[in-house]
Amino acid sequence: MSIFPLFYSGSIGYYQSLLAAETVQFELHENFVKQSQRNRLELVGPNGRQLLVIPTMKTGNRRKAGTVKISYAENWRKEHWKSLEAAYRRSPYFEFYEHEFEPIFTQKPELLADFNATLFETIIRLLKVEFNFSYTAEYNSVDNDFRSVKFPLHTEMKYMQVFEDRHPFQANLSILDALFNLGPQAKDLIIPQ
Repeated sequence: MSIFPLFYSGSIGYYQSLLAAETVQFELHENFVKQSQRNRLELVGPNGRQLLVIPTMKTGNRRKAGTVKISYAENWRKEHWKSLEAAYRRSPYFEFYEHEFEPIFTQKPELLADFNATLFETIIRLLKVEFNFSYTAEYNSVDNDFRSVKFPLHTEMKYMQVFEDRHPFQANLSILDALFNLGPQAKDLIIPQ
């Protein structure tokens, strides 16, 4: 059993580690870690590397990851979707997948964990990966604890990115970068043959 945090899309390195594990539980009972991939997604847009951050409700207290509420004071969903379109509209596979992702950015879940879980389950389905996972019922200590890992790449494979004419290849971005640029071959990047 391996314990992983539940990220907003997650980097390629995250997915390499995740899919190398036999059985995974996503941690919902750890204290929420600010400024992490739990609510941040990194991509390359027309102006270079870009960080998309889902705003969360501030409580002043520590919060369990599974209880963190999303703030809708700003229209971040529209901004994030427009950023994804600007970054990937010209990618080879965006048009094949946009109907899968756009509805996720129109929903208004209360909890960050629910948003991340919906996004994760969509990504896994599109990658056509058989994957055994569940969510924690309480905080546990385990030997295979990935809650504090930075998730570097296990193997790096360069591929064409949309703005290569302006920016050098950027490794370990959001899994969405690989999916929109490589389509079904993104699976080979995550699970080397």
